Amino acid sequence: MAKIFGRQFNHLSREFIKDLQDLESQGCIYTQLWREEIDEFGFCRIQFHPDEIVRFVDSLDAYDDFLRYRSQGLSSEEALDELSDESVKARVREYNEWAKDTGQPETKFCPAAFYSGELESLVCGGKPDRYEFLQQSYTGDRKFLLSEIIEGFSESVSILNDRDADRPDFGMTCEQDVQDLLYAIMKPIFPDSRPEEYTPKHATTSKRIDFVVPEISTVIEAKYVRNSSHAKDIPDELKIDIESYHKHTDCSRMIAVVWDGDSEITDRSNFEKDLTGPRTIDGTEFQVDVRVIP
Repeated sequence: MAKIFGRQFNHLSREFIKDLQDLESQGCIYTQLWREEIDEFGFCRIQFHPDEIVRFVDSLDAYDDFLRYRSQGLSSEEALDELSDESVKARVREYNEWAKDTGQPETKFCPAAFYSGELESLVCGGKPDRYEFLQQSYTGDRKFLLSEIIEGFSESVSILNDRDADRPDFGMTCEQDVQDLLYAIMKPIFPDSRPEEYTPKHATTSKRIDFVVPEISTVIEAKYVRNSSHAKDIPDELKIDIESYHKHTDCSRMIAVVWDGDSEITDRSNFEKDLTGPRTIDGTEFQVDVRVIP
C-alpha cells in the first residue's frame, strides 16, 4: 500500500509504485528500452510533462481499481465493467481488440491497456527523442541500483522475520539494527561503502554519519522511529543532518532511510516530499532523498 499524489494505491506491484514515487519526487520514471544502435536494452530516464503526469496517475489509479475487483474474485471483464470511468473502459476494450487482432491475447488487460495512446507510446518506446539513456544496462546505473536496494529493504526484513519456527527472527528494534542490515545488504554490491565516519568540522562540532558510498558520491543516514512522539522529531533531526552532511567531501547526495515499522508517520508522502529535493548551502549543491520504510 502507498499514498502518492494524495491517492491510495493498494494493489499495484512495487515496480509501478516506484514509478509513481519517482514521478512525484522527480517528475520522471526510469525504465529499460530497446536500443537499435547497440542491439540491446538500455536504461533510461523519461521526463514527463505535467499533463502526462496527471494522465499516468489517472491510468494507474484505474488499473489499481481493476486489480482490486480482480482480487475480489471477479473476472477481468467483470472487473472492467465495475470501473466508473467510461473512457478508460473504452480504451481498454480497444486495446484488447488490437491485442487479439495482432495475435497477442496475453497482453489483454495489461497496464498499457489503461494508458492513452500517446502515453502508451511514451512509456513503451515510441518516443525516442524523449529518452535520456543513462547507461547501457540496468546494472550500470549504480545510483538507481542503490535506490532499488533501499526500496526492497522492507522485503528483506519481512524475509528475516518469517523464518522457520526454531530459528529466531531478526528483530528491528533500534537504529543500530537498521544500520546493520542495510550495511550487510549494501557492502557486497558497493565494496567501497564504509560505515560511520565524521563529517568535516561544521561550526564547533562534527557530525557522525552512518554510511558513505564514495563510488556514487552518496552518504546515507538511517533513522528508527521509536514512537509517535519521536516521529514528530525526525524532520528536525534530518534538517540538522542536512546542514552537516553537505560539508562532506564525498557527498553530492544524501539519502535518509527512515524505518517506521509501526507506521507512526501518518502522512508518509508529504513527509518525504517536504524534505526531498535539491539543496544549496554555502554555495554547495547536493540532492536530498528521504525514504520512509515500510
